[in-house]
Amino acid sequence: MILTGELIINLIITLFRIAGGLFLAIVIGISLGFAMATKPLVRNFFDPIVTLTYPLPKPALVPLTMVWLGVTNKAAVFVIFLGAILPVIINTFHGVKSVDDRLIWAAKSLGTPEKNIFWKVVLPASTPYIANGIRIALPVAFIVSISVEFVASRAGMGNLISYYSDFGFYDYMFAVILVFVLVAFVIDRVTVAIMERYLRWYDGK
Repeated sequence: MILTGELIINLIITLFRIAGGLFLAIVIGISLGFAMATKPLVRNFFDPIVTLTYPLPKPALVPLTMVWLGVTNKAAVFVIFLGAILPVIINTFHGVKSVDDRLIWAAKSLGTPEKNIFWKVVLPASTPYIANGIRIALPVAFIVSISVEFVASRAGMGNLISYYSDFGFYDYMFAVILVFVLVAFVIDRVTVAIMERYLRWYDGK
């Protein structure tokens, strides 16, 4: 499968969809999490939505998404985005809420302008929570991508797994699963290494 290019091409397709969904989830999730933590009106509006959609199995939205977007990359990216955004929102929200008021008071007493408090104090202090949210969202994106590709895709690792399972080629099926799991593991390890490098100052307390 590697020599024919079948495995590599489908892996690239799946990773492209995961990257697209994760990117949107990170950008929108962090922005929304900060807004919910600092703006009561935003929190009151979005908090019930987040609470209701968190336990919702995102693959259940695939048929509806197919009606809207068809069997396309957009449909897969959209469902991955929905699955990955919630951990980012929740962790960002709690990260901002957990910022010690004494840090803000100290910054102001040392002459930090009000407009710089967010960038100099709130954002750095909440970064470990945001990073944790991204790490939680990562495996969610991988899981959802396979579920989506079972139904709403004609390519990708999920499509390969479904195809070989239907025709009884279980050795090929397990080969695809093994490669997918190993790639997900490597990406998680790289993510952890990056976080540990840039969050050396954080003791987790």
